Amino acid sequence: MALQANDSCRAVFLDRDGVLNVDKGYVHRESDLELIGGVALALRRLKDLGYLLIVVTNQSGVARGLYGTAEVEGFHAALSAAIKEAGGPQIDDYFYCPHLESGTDAKFAVACDCRKPKPGMLLAATKKHGIDLARSFIVGDKADDIEAGHRVGVAGIQVGVAYGPPHADAIAVVESLADALPYITGSAAAPNA
Repeated sequence: MALQANDSCRAVFLDRDGVLNVDKGYVHRESDLELIGGVALALRRLKDLGYLLIVVTNQSGVARGLYGTAEVEGFHAALSAAIKEAGGPQIDDYFYCPHLESGTDAKFAVACDCRKPKPGMLLAATKKHGIDLARSFIVGDKADDIEAGHRVGVAGIQVGVAYGPPHADAIAVVESLADALPYITGSAAAPNA
């Protein structure tokens, strides 16, 4: 169902590698796709609660010349299929940033507004889908994910601390997307300050 121009909805913005699928470093081949346990059912719960599911992922491997945009989009199709096969819902949309200023592919070696921690992908999704940012969340495994949300008023939940300390504005640090559910549904106690 298409949203009317004056409708607004809530969304969960999802980083990809490390939140939905195992991060194996510049993941772009379907053969490297491995869903993280519990992801499909957690996504189903979010969808059942009425959240749009929007993937927002930095893909600097494109700018680095490691793979192209066709591989990113093919991986996203395979990811959607794997989620559905595991009992999860359809991902509503994918946004990705192929840029990196120091990249080797001149077409993508540019400064942009979409590479997290900049919020360009969240803003593009908001414009396209009529998202109410104040009622939305972002779940990511890096402080840059949480910062992108923070810059536009989206509450952030950080999955793990493998890539450095948690962002100061994360409302929670959890082990998995499934563990983030209580913070999104409001059933978790406030995190310790």
